[in-house]
Amino acid sequence: MFGKKTVISTRFNSVFVASMVSMVSSYVLALTDNIVAGQIIGDSAVAAMTLVFPIYTLLLFVSYVVSDGLVMMISYAQGRNDREEINRLFSLGMILSIDCAIFFFAALVLFKDQILSFWEISEQLKAYSVSYYDGLKFFPLVMFVNIFIYTVFMTEGKENACIISSATSFMVNIALDIILCQNMGIKGIGLATMFSMLASLITQIYFLTGGRSQLRFSWYWDLKKILKGIYFSFYHSIDTLFISILPVLLSMGVIRFFGEDELIVVTVAVNLLTLVIAIYGGLVDCLQPMVCQYHAENNFYSMKKTMDLGIKVTVVLSVAMTFLGMIFADFLPMLFGVEEAALEEEAVTAMRFLLPFIIFLGCVLIYSNYYVYIEEMRLSALVKLILFLVMPCIGMEIGGKISMNAFWLCVGASFAVSFAANFIVTKFFGKRGGLLLLDKNILNKQLSYDVDTIFEDIIALTKKVDADLLRLGVDDKTRNKLVLFTEEFGLHAVERAGDKIFQLEFSFLIDDDAYRVIIRDNGTPYDILAIAEEKKFSFREFFIDSITERVVSRNYVESGDENRVVIRI
Repeated sequence: MFGKKTVISTRFNSVFVASMVSMVSSYVLALTDNIVAGQIIGDSAVAAMTLVFPIYTLLLFVSYVVSDGLVMMISYAQGRNDREEINRLFSLGMILSIDCAIFFFAALVLFKDQILSFWEISEQLKAYSVSYYDGLKFFPLVMFVNIFIYTVFMTEGKENACIISSATSFMVNIALDIILCQNMGIKGIGLATMFSMLASLITQIYFLTGGRSQLRFSWYWDLKKILKGIYFSFYHSIDTLFISILPVLLSMGVIRFFGEDELIVVTVAVNLLTLVIAIYGGLVDCLQPMVCQYHAENNFYSMKKTMDLGIKVTVVLSVAMTFLGMIFADFLPMLFGVEEAALEEEAVTAMRFLLPFIIFLGCVLIYSNYYVYIEEMRLSALVKLILFLVMPCIGMEIGGKISMNAFWLCVGASFAVSFAANFIVTKFFGKRGGLLLLDKNILNKQLSYDVDTIFEDIIALTKKVDADLLRLGVDDKTRNKLVLFTEEFGLHAVERAGDKIFQLEFSFLIDDDAYRVIIRDNGTPYDILAIAEEKKFSFREFFIDSITERVVSRNYVESGDENRVVIRI
């Protein structure tokens, strides 16, 4: 996406497209729900949906608690080249998702009155809230399994399946929103959301069956792995929980300081933040498979390259969203059926006060999820708590006592304060200081290179590898062997590529006089080691087999969109 094309950037771009399609389409679907309600019923229906929407977000949080941790463990298993463990974790996730779907549907049916009694609102708003809830209560039946399969597909490199399922959901939801709302009112919008998710699930099951995926289901249950997955998931997904709480706090703050009539301003502001967070969530999805795999390898240098790219993209997207948001801020309130000029002006001003600060929101969100991937769980939870609850609540209290405009300005400024807090907290981690918390002693003993499958570039790389290994004090025998690996694997990739250039990444990891070489490429699947064992090789493959035959270990894995060879000497 930026600068030289590499294995990391190619993988990132592939996942980025799928993530953006999914996240933006999810936001547009939620936006469409509000627009249809506003245009067909009125802004009171939209305000009622805003009050019920946190239930939807809370269900998403629970679904991520089920899926995210297990998918992180799948990524770690990919880093260890353990295909059997991947299938066991997939099976475990499917069974757990089905159990949760049944449980939460029953809970929404049985505890409807208790859930809806939380708000002290007018009878009109309450009637709309009950109607929307009645349609939305069926959502858990399809949501849990759909989200789990989608998340696994992203990790497995099946981005096309994710794009197609998202597009299917998008088209079904828009069509049914209009049809069902006209015939059933606001309840139809809730049902349309459920049917669109069902369409997505059917599409994903198609890609899962018939030999179109390496994933295999079997009856499997392991309580320890479930608890470990929930442990990972909770910290990774706790931002979703906080995001579900934030609109409730914003609504309570606006009602307390300015009255129920101002709730539509919260609706507009929350929709803006939902879009922004959805896009940042797409970036998080891009980073998770790569960072987790590199973390499992203890490959710090590649983790740093991945995160540097992620932050650059975050900054560019933040600037673009701020620019476009400032231009089109006047149009969003009208889509929700806001007709009163004063409310429209307040909603537009609220968006323009929030937009300049979203760059800080995005960066903190990226870093806080990264801390989960490197298993700094408590730090991640602390940063997310500060970002989504502590600082915004302080901002609301300060701004609410002044004016509506000050209320939103202080909420936006709270994101910048959260960024500063994250920067300060990570400074206390000693030799692992810095926002990425990478041990500098280990990082200084690692090398990582990106190169295209071009003959001259491979030859130049071997010379650079030789010089850098000499600088690190690697003995002559080991250094010559590592340089030879670089040259032969690189030239073999040149022969495989032909006229279709692809990218390679060479990583050299030194730990207590043990050496690992990790060679990645994004060409078509090709297992050199298996071909050599079958005695069906070219002369160069025969030579690669002979020079790697006496190493401690060597293995190949097709991981996502990449080939990966790991050699330990």
